[in-house]
Amino acid sequence: MNRRPVIGYLLFLALSFTVIYSFGCSVKAEEQKSSSSKTGQDNTLYILNSEKDAQGMKAMLETDDFRKIDEQWNHIHRARDYEKSNKYDLAEIEFKKAIEADKSDQGVSRRGLARIYEASGKYEQALEQINWLLERTSRPDVKADLLTRKQTLEKRLTDQT
Repeated sequence: MNRRPVIGYLLFLALSFTVIYSFGCSVKAEEQKSSSSKTGQDNTLYILNSEKDAQGMKAMLETDDFRKIDEQWNHIHRARDYEKSNKYDLAEIEFKKAIEADKSDQGVSRRGLARIYEASGKYEQALEQINWLLERTSRPDVKADLLTRKQTLEKRLTDQT
């Protein structure tokens, strides 16, 4: 079964409800007569139109698919923070944990791994990630970008030897 439509639908719902979700929070149902925002004690911003919206959001946040996505993106955000601080070994660990959290959508994590491998001079490992991505993408614009990166990495490998 292709899970991308399910995951896409969950992400669409999250955006549609305009809720900024922070790690570990729980949705607090709150009746509101008009659209307004409220910040909870856990710094989560809720913009819900009704009790029904709140219940729907709570149900969505409690699904296994959403938990996997949430866990994956928490790892990705930590990895990017480490990457910005040039802590590539820690970024690598977090990107790999993101892949383990949700194996159905590895693109962002694999691109991150390719970046940190390239930045740390591990060109062969970066090429492995680029090749993995090339095998799985059908978008011409993404493919063109990946092919350019592949050529750059191959040149760096040649220059290195």
